[in-house]
Amino acid sequence: MSGPSLELDTDAASTAQQWVKETRDEIDRVLDDPQSRGDLVGAARAYLRGEADPQGAAVIAAVLAAEWPLRDGYEYGEEPFATFADAWIAEHGLVFAAAATVGLSGVFVDGYGWRERKDGRHLRLRRLDKQDPGYNHGLDCLERVAARVRAFLAAADESEYERAVDVLGDRRHDGMRRLAAAYLVPTQTAWVDELCATLPRLQPHTWMMVLRTMGSAGQLATLLARQSGWSWLNGRPGVLPTAVDGVGPALASTLATVAEEETEIGRDPYELLRGIGVLATDEAFRLLVDRLDRPHVHKAVIETARHHPRRALRLLGEAAASGPAPISSYAVRLLRDHVAARPDITAVVVPRLSAAARDVVESIGESAAGWAPEAAAESLPRLLVEPPWTRERPKFRRVTVKGLQPLPAQPGEPEGRAEIRALIPTALGKTGPRRYKAEAALRRIAGAEGDGEVLDVAGEYGAKAAKAAEVLLATDPLDDLPPEMPRRPVWPDPYILPQVLLRENGRALPADAVDHIVTMLSVSKPGKPYVGIDVVREICTPASLAALAWRLFESSGLRERSYLEEETEWVLTALGLFGDDETVRRFTPVIQAWPGEGGHGKAVRGLDVLLAIGSDVALMHLHDTATKVKYKGLRRKAQERIDVLAEELGLSPGQLGDRLVPDFGLDERGEMFLDYGPRGFTAGFDERLRPYIVDDKGQRRAGLPTPGVRDHQELAPAARRRFAALKKDVRSVADERLRRFERAMVAQHRWSVQDFRTLIVEHPLVRHIARRLVWITEEGRAFRVAEDRSFADLQDDELPLPETARVGVAHPLHLAGDLETWAEVFDAYEINQPFPQLHRPTYALTEDERGGTELGRFHDVTVPVGRLVGMERRGWQRGSAEDNGIQPGVLRELPGGRAVVIGVDPGIVVGDIGFWPEQRIDRVWLTLGADLGRRVEPRPLPFSELDPITASEVLADLVELTTTR
Repeated sequence: MSGPSLELDTDAASTAQQWVKETRDEIDRVLDDPQSRGDLVGAARAYLRGEADPQGAAVIAAVLAAEWPLRDGYEYGEEPFATFADAWIAEHGLVFAAAATVGLSGVFVDGYGWRERKDGRHLRLRRLDKQDPGYNHGLDCLERVAARVRAFLAAADESEYERAVDVLGDRRHDGMRRLAAAYLVPTQTAWVDELCATLPRLQPHTWMMVLRTMGSAGQLATLLARQSGWSWLNGRPGVLPTAVDGVGPALASTLATVAEEETEIGRDPYELLRGIGVLATDEAFRLLVDRLDRPHVHKAVIETARHHPRRALRLLGEAAASGPAPISSYAVRLLRDHVAARPDITAVVVPRLSAAARDVVESIGESAAGWAPEAAAESLPRLLVEPPWTRERPKFRRVTVKGLQPLPAQPGEPEGRAEIRALIPTALGKTGPRRYKAEAALRRIAGAEGDGEVLDVAGEYGAKAAKAAEVLLATDPLDDLPPEMPRRPVWPDPYILPQVLLRENGRALPADAVDHIVTMLSVSKPGKPYVGIDVVREICTPASLAALAWRLFESSGLRERSYLEEETEWVLTALGLFGDDETVRRFTPVIQAWPGEGGHGKAVRGLDVLLAIGSDVALMHLHDTATKVKYKGLRRKAQERIDVLAEELGLSPGQLGDRLVPDFGLDERGEMFLDYGPRGFTAGFDERLRPYIVDDKGQRRAGLPTPGVRDHQELAPAARRRFAALKKDVRSVADERLRRFERAMVAQHRWSVQDFRTLIVEHPLVRHIARRLVWITEEGRAFRVAEDRSFADLQDDELPLPETARVGVAHPLHLAGDLETWAEVFDAYEINQPFPQLHRPTYALTEDERGGTELGRFHDVTVPVGRLVGMERRGWQRGSAEDNGIQPGVLRELPGGRAVVIGVDPGIVVGDIGFWPEQRIDRVWLTLGADLGRRVEPRPLPFSELDPITASEVLADLVELTTTR
């Protein structure tokens, strides 16, 4: 960065005089104030009388600076305080200006009597000697004036400079004036040494002057032991270059430390990192290379390498050969590009490298160490090279026409024209996700067929609609950006993000293009992704985009924080836009854990990510969250989203749940081929959904082998990861389907024959569970699913099912006298049931119990609290906490808004269930509604309301609870 201009402002003197004239009343008020210091008042009055008094000139400048914020049109940071320096030099010479600057450092104008005085604020003059008072406009003025005077002193001839040193030496009376003197003439090393050893802790403006004064490693060491606030090296123009020039290589480690601190608080550390490179030593370059896994370091290394190519080749070679992961991998990538850019130095430097580094450099190729070669910029769409936010663009317009209603289709017209007519009201209507989708559809039609058809149909809605449609088609959707682009956070460094690969040739996008994708994601909103995202998804591989989104999430810090920040919330949108099934598997446990860490809001937002990904696996995990997670609030929010999705699809939530079982890429035989390159394996699942592996010779193996040296280096590891994910998903599906089928048996749920075949019998995984159960139609015809997926009755004859039939899991009470025979059939075929069905215990209410509202046989039975709480695994839930956080019992919700309630005494203590280890069952009753609490008026119902199967299941739970073990 260039220093201040040394062309003297010839109008400065008249400008300063005009300021004094305009502010004379305020100046006199300060000078007349009885609390103003007398020697400063005297010097100021002398200067106003025309005497060349440097201290007086300083006082007047300080008063004007203090009054400056009251001027019309004031803008912070635009104060022209350096004008004082030019005025002093023009009127009285450079030595006078230097003396006045030191005098300015000893003046403090402060306000007092704010509450006591009714006639406005009052300012007084004080001497600023030992202590820095913190921010005030006087210090702001001092910094700017001192910088200007120092620049003129640096350019002065030797004699004038020496006269200035002599004058300043007589004015170093206290800490602040010693600071100003040392700053103006930093060649006086003794003054700077004294300053570094004695100054107190300083505020920003004066501290930055000290940083510009350092000139040796010894002074740096002294300051490091006494001062904090080194982030100001990154906070003001001119501070860093001056410090680098003055201190030299000894500053490198300090810059590295400050760069890390700046990154932690979200400030860009690049100039600090660049400063390390400017120091031009091996030690400084190694500091950068050792930090290649941190944001913005790559960019600094690349720039430094351009200026010092031999050093870069040598030290990057060392890091690539022997550095720790991932530093060595990043070094290989940089080394590859560096060697390609500077082949002229390779022959010179390589012979001097260590053997290991030499081997790396000589063997490096275009695709070194798994890094894909970069695509040429000219092969990319303009969006990824010169996106709209990097250039001037027309203002984006979106015209709304209110009140449009869809017009009916015309008889015999082309289907496309009818589609346009249906889209127009939404595409020109209320802003929101539905409009954005309709706009995109109209643009696609216009792109394929031309604008004419769209505009012609729009004209049917009137002139305003026609004009709005014309605007819509004339505007480039890529220009639909915020009026002000959001400030990009520091942490998404494209050099340490995963490479994004092109579908066409597998080449990687350059870092700048990846950075543009991050910008697109940062301006995308839920329901309104930036239009350019579609371009990115069209040309880039889904897996590499998913990897990018996941790294952005991990790097954002969002995972650890319990709250959402506007600056990082877009990362969740990115997961929804680019995430895949692997993203879902990694993200779902995070969502489900967040409520326990105080992150309920984040978790709910995470559910929308699963919806946005929208794959079968994503919806399966959303459904699992709605049914399995322990946090009721999150379960409820997940279920709400399931309900909305089901309504959009025209299904009930139960019907949607039946469909949320992915096939995971298994073929119709329920198998998957895993490609290792030279060899391959077939994976499948047996009747108990246990995985098996068959090699290409037809032999079963104990497991999938670890890829070997002869296997394909990309296909084999990918196949192994795929199989590991498949096993995990299948375990989850198996557990969920077992619970679902058992609940369906108890609730007597029925499927249509079509759904039964499609969702259960033909599904490559679920059919294994189906074969281990007895099924029954509403007409009472029981059957099982045979190996060939046909249906067999009790006599093993094929049972045709009419398409109008409805099928469910048979309960033992459905099978009546055939129960033992069915059990013998399953035993004969060695079919192990996935949950108790044929051997399920059944119970019945007594006649007295059917007519009553309570089950007295369980009253006054004492049970362990752990067993009571364990009822939750059987579908029961604890009642709401009442006084002192005590839950009065458990209940089981039943169809028709009913519930069976077990009231206990003394109750379950929330957060400490073992506080009362035993609970006495007070009463068991059937009620209308699922409220449970001592303040809730019970609405008892007779147990005859329950059908035999529901009654049996309730009794089975109660028997299990109360049976002594």
